[in-house]
Amino acid sequence: MYAEVTGDSDTDAYSTGNAPVEEAIQEGWLKVTESPSYSDPSISNVMDQARNFIASATDRSVDIVEKADTETVGLALETLVDGTADRVVVVTNDVPLGEAAVSLLAQHGVDDDQIRWLTGGELADELAEDFVPEFD
Repeated sequence: MYAEVTGDSDTDAYSTGNAPVEEAIQEGWLKVTESPSYSDPSISNVMDQARNFIASATDRSVDIVEKADTETVGLALETLVDGTADRVVVVTNDVPLGEAAVSLLAQHGVDDDQIRWLTGGELADELAEDFVPEFD
């Protein structure tokens, strides 16, 4: 997705400066990855399903659904299937994308406790709940 947004295919060059995203990457709970692998047919299948789901939900042609959206769903499934993670949180304010991730991954054998969708505001609220000021 980084490459699609920036036009730069070198994910090693990805830098966010001093942003909170950089801290999340350094702490290991956020990772910049390559595009999903298509060696597992279930990955390409869920991406096609996501494209159709989002197109239907937004009353648009499948041809104009963002590749980044379908890759988000594909990467979530791939991460669970290959054992990289035992659960995934998709953070997006894009309602059709969030709904597609939760609905479609469940159809591919992912348990409810393995996939979660949060909006950016919901994530911020959760982070704020867990925040403990160092000098309070």
